[in-house]
Amino acid sequence: MGNVLVFGLTLLLLSSCAGAVKEIRSYKIEKKREPLNLEDPLPLELRDVDWIIITKDNAEEVFSKIKEDGGEYSLFALTDKGYEKLALNFADIRNKLAEQRQIILSYKEYYENGGE
Repeated sequence: MGNVLVFGLTLLLLSSCAGAVKEIRSYKIEKKREPLNLEDPLPLELRDVDWIIITKDNAEEVFSKIKEDGGEYSLFALTDKGYEKLALNFADIRNKLAEQRQIILSYKEYYENGGE
């Protein structure tokens, strides 16, 4: 009796899986791409920085002038090679920003003109 019950349940389960398969219909709907509607970012407005060049010949004069004006001073020094590297780093940053801007403009062109 147990075998008949197991056989019957197995037959019932297998026959349920063997039913007709419904056909899946797929539709392709062409939809025009919406413009990205992105505004150009505002230009970067940087704060003015006062650079004071201190050499071994003018160090005492510069420090006394800063004290007379009621200011404090700390030194952030660069060698001539360090300043050159700083300038090159800023040039690299400008180039990377220009590259990223071009990528964004390319995406905008692609999406607004349908990738043509």
